[in-house]
Amino acid sequence: MQKPNEIENNQQKLNESLAQVCQKNGIKNLQITSLGNSIASGYSSINPVKPLLNRNETLKTTMKKHGITLTRYQFARGQNNNDEHVFEWIITNIKESEMNKMNRNDFGHTNTSMSTVGMTDQKLDEYYPQTPTPDRGLQDIILDSQKDKANIVVYNGGTGSFLDGITRGGRISQMLTYGIKRDTYGIESVLKLIQLNNRNNNTNTQVYLCGAPDYLGLKVTSAINNKLKNIAEKYANVVYVEPVKANFFYKNGIDIHYSDEEYKEFNSNIIKAIVDNYEITKAMINIDREIYKFNEKLELYNQSQIDDLERKSNYIFYKLIKESSQLETSKALTFLNQAKNYLSERAPYDFFYVGKRNIIKSVENAKNISR
Repeated sequence: MQKPNEIENNQQKLNESLAQVCQKNGIKNLQITSLGNSIASGYSSINPVKPLLNRNETLKTTMKKHGITLTRYQFARGQNNNDEHVFEWIITNIKESEMNKMNRNDFGHTNTSMSTVGMTDQKLDEYYPQTPTPDRGLQDIILDSQKDKANIVVYNGGTGSFLDGITRGGRISQMLTYGIKRDTYGIESVLKLIQLNNRNNNTNTQVYLCGAPDYLGLKVTSAINNKLKNIAEKYANVVYVEPVKANFFYKNGIDIHYSDEEYKEFNSNIIKAIVDNYEITKAMINIDREIYKFNEKLELYNQSQIDDLERKSNYIFYKLIKESSQLETSKALTFLNQAKNYLSERAPYDFFYVGKRNIIKSVENAKNISR
């Protein structure tokens, strides 16, 4: 692990890079929502609890310096956070005040509260105010879209059902891989909802799907993280974020969550992923929406053009060039490779009338121009 001052210096450089990406793309409002499990909530059983995104302490001032308004939301819990529940929070449009009430219980001093260190009423009020203003719903937040706003969801999941099965009296059959599979269903429900909204309602929400902590660097969570990587590749708007090494054994005890410094390093991984992928993912969202709508028109309204292979190839090629021309060369090629894999993989389900061969041919032609 890096030394504390190295971690903070690296984080500040990444924050500056993110501000530059925002400025380049005309972003004046940066909205980031932490969604999901106990890591998403910033929980620790042996260190003070602090919301995940708040642990990046210079992000807000850095954005402000560049004329960008930062808004952070936390819709995550330390317990009862399996991914079916996360999906429920979105579908029911749970209010921020309701989520704060749950967190105040999780990290407070009731019979169903979790073990916490140094959590005071003052900190509960600071992190989880009872009457936030405005009191927005989760669905309203993550499906919000404005021309000058970047809407980012940082999603930590894939562990809730697994841990519940082990620690809450689940049957033997409900432990190990069953819990992981159960959570992937919830995760994909969340991602499908967001992508479908991007396609049909012209929203542009990006999701950064984070890997589970890598305990002692032994890759014991690889079963979870490999599934998360594969899931991320199935959606135009989703990027996988690498976790950081978690020591597990600390001076003050054992914890399956990150330490303070590890949380900071993890925040840096999140910001770096956004810096490296924001423009590529923006292009992926656009091309997915365009080709999805084009396929619909061919099926329902322009059936006479279904056999016009040249017209279809030209349309796809033009849209690809439109998106890739706004990216620097290396990112343009990354985008085109991602687009080829994504669009051709989904061709039988979403782009059948456009044609898989047309998609591949158009991408290869676009790559030749972009090199």
